[in-house]
Amino acid sequence: MQDAESMTKSIWSVPKKPLAKGAWLWWFWLFFIHDENTKSTGKCRQIMILWSVKNDRDIQCNSLPITGAKNIVPDGNNFILDGAAAAWYFDGEIMHENFILERSAMPLNPSDSTLSAPGRAPSSFSLEKDGSFKTEITSGKSHFTLIAKKTDSHPAIGPTYGHTPFVGGMEIEGTRIEILELSGTEETTGNNGKTGKSANEKVSPIHGTAYFQKILLAAPPPQWYWGLYHFADGSFATYMQVYTGRSFFAGNIYGEPKLKRPTISFKEDILVYHAPSGRVFQGGKLSVKPEGIGNGLWRHNFSGSGKDFSIEGIAEAYSHSCWAFRKNIGILPAKSTFKYNEYPSVMKEVKVKLSNGEEILLQNGWGNMENSWGFII
Repeated sequence: MQDAESMTKSIWSVPKKPLAKGAWLWWFWLFFIHDENTKSTGKCRQIMILWSVKNDRDIQCNSLPITGAKNIVPDGNNFILDGAAAAWYFDGEIMHENFILERSAMPLNPSDSTLSAPGRAPSSFSLEKDGSFKTEITSGKSHFTLIAKKTDSHPAIGPTYGHTPFVGGMEIEGTRIEILELSGTEETTGNNGKTGKSANEKVSPIHGTAYFQKILLAAPPPQWYWGLYHFADGSFATYMQVYTGRSFFAGNIYGEPKLKRPTISFKEDILVYHAPSGRVFQGGKLSVKPEGIGNGLWRHNFSGSGKDFSIEGIAEAYSHSCWAFRKNIGILPAKSTFKYNEYPSVMKEVKVKLSNGEEILLQNGWGNMENSWGFII
């Protein structure tokens, strides 16, 4: 079992064996940028950025081919990731999809703990000497410097590592850090992101929270409901239900899905960390009932349980971004479609009920929910 320091350093590693056909490796950040009302409303600006490589001969994301010939190329003690960088930015009013979306030959340096993506909209991610994580993103006239740092040493915060093998050599493994304190700056310029050379430059401080995951998915992407929320007292709640159903065919045999409570689940997880008491409530039973609320947005009504407790909650989206993947189906003159949807959202409330009668209520958490549908094979 790895300790926290080893797991942190392994974030900048690659799998010891070549990626299996169709396998996907990505590094993913969610940044929740607070305003003066976030802790009472649960709403905030958000940035999602992802750097990925995929062992696929031909696949498109939002119409951009995102795969390279080699995917992971050794470069001495380092690696070049022949893949893509992608980001969206919700500015508080408007969702900027494809804030970054471009192919990139991305240097990964395990010894220096750095990953960068050169291009028209360059970005990078590194471990600093004080143990914080620094992400830099430039897109158009905006440059973000985002510093994420752990301030709670509870093991539930992470980094945590998990690995699930499946039949046929398929697997999923990942490392997560559930909540970090966020600081930094946003610089806006009049000269396409080149700061320091314009009288129109504006530098604004940033504060809030962040979430990180690194995932290896060596299996066809499934359908899922997911959510991750942070609260004013340092608590967090996260859930995931992996399932199959009619939404498997959405965007392929028929149009947009009518999402509903799954009847066939492959994986159910729910976890609430209550920071004031240091208690963790983690269960393996979860049911998510999605409910459309208009304009392509959704509400997640969910319930779950574990030993001596039950959990129920309501999360509601207020914006939406979609990554639409298309891939040829073998030699057939047809393509498969998979849609990965992300929604800035508010956890209206989550309630933990203990068997001894105690109740814990968390409200107005800021976070993100996901719905996925379709397939790529």
